[in-house]
Amino acid sequence: MLEAAASEVLLKKPGLVVGARKSWAIAVKDMKIYYFKPAILIFGALFPVTIFFAFMMGRNVEAVTLFPGLIALTLFFSTTTVAPFSIPWERMTRTFERLLFAPVSLTELALGKTISSLVFGLVMSIVPLLIGVIFFGSDVAYVWALVLGIVLGNACISNLGTLVSTVGSETPQNVMLLLNLIRLPMMFISGIFIPINELPTWGRVISWFSPVSYVVDLLRRGLGFKDYFGPVTSSLMLVAFGLAMFAVSVWRMKGWNK
Repeated sequence: MLEAAASEVLLKKPGLVVGARKSWAIAVKDMKIYYFKPAILIFGALFPVTIFFAFMMGRNVEAVTLFPGLIALTLFFSTTTVAPFSIPWERMTRTFERLLFAPVSLTELALGKTISSLVFGLVMSIVPLLIGVIFFGSDVAYVWALVLGIVLGNACISNLGTLVSTVGSETPQNVMLLLNLIRLPMMFISGIFIPINELPTWGRVISWFSPVSYVVDLLRRGLGFKDYFGPVTSSLMLVAFGLAMFAVSVWRMKGWNK
């Protein structure tokens, strides 16, 4: 019985490795094609920075207190820009269906799209962090909380972009319009501009349903500011949100073939 179980594990392991390689190949393909598209750079990098400073301009606050929100906003917009642009574009040009004949499963394909969004978000979110530390004297109080916020945050929020890209439209413009209708309200209930503990009661309740809230919370803890949920709750909620959104994304993609 033990030998049979060991043989089963050995048979399954290569499949997982091959699947991971397929997902990585899809991610690399997206990195080469989409990362430097003007729409990706504008909505993923320039747009969040412009919104943040437009909102914070004129407020009498210290610059270092702004960076948890700026990092979170950059992470939020950058990770939710690649997949909502690439997936409808490839569906419109019929290259998405061509990938499935590779053969690649929908799970592997969705994972590849998520990875490409994750990597883009990692790179973009590190930029404001470095600016804060080098030029404004931001203090990294808890490295582990900062790493959790950036890594888990990107992993979770990238699945939001993949999920939104599964709407019925095959044009990037329509998907991006829907995405902004989701992103803009989430900015104001997630503690990016105003700490969650300073929100009214209804705002604090709603913040529990936004995965971005937990990203901000971990980043605030990492940079030495008071958090609201605590690192354990924030980490678990990001994992739960990420897995749930990925599962729903794959389920919706399977509906395209029916």
